[in-house]
Amino acid sequence: MKHLDSWVIVGQIIKPFGVNGQLKIRSFCENPLSIIDYNPLLIEGTNELVYISKDGIRKDTHLIVRIPSLRNKEAAEKLIGRKIFANRKKFSQLSDYEFYFSDLENCVVYDNITNKAIGKVQAIHNFGAGELLEISKFEDNTSLILHFNKENFPVVEIKLRKIIVNSSRE
Repeated sequence: MKHLDSWVIVGQIIKPFGVNGQLKIRSFCENPLSIIDYNPLLIEGTNELVYISKDGIRKDTHLIVRIPSLRNKEAAEKLIGRKIFANRKKFSQLSDYEFYFSDLENCVVYDNITNKAIGKVQAIHNFGAGELLEISKFEDNTSLILHFNKENFPVVEIKLRKIIVNSSRE
């Protein structure tokens, strides 16, 4: 698979739609339809660049799309659960304290007082009240979920894969 440092996760394949190879996907983009603007895309586990086109209804973050190389439901079923990536070069420059989810995932989280590594970012969630970081703690493998903001995470160093948590707020 292509080197993923230059690729950003923009969606995920949910399931086939119909019998002609269409897919139901979940777009992670702020405007779900903008996933198409990032063509060509890369599907996890393949080395093939694909162009997707909107091919039907949209409900919330879900789209029905078509990939020209998929001709039947069986081929589409092999892609269930795979992530969809866009080339980072297609994105605009982020402003201060804005990050792509894929940049935050797997960063090591350090305590701001002891500078001890306490865990790793397992996932980023948003249930409507802002982004939440799910941190898998090294100590006991439990999860810690905190709002992702400057108060809780005053330092984020993506190049070093390092995030500092304000432990007094934990």
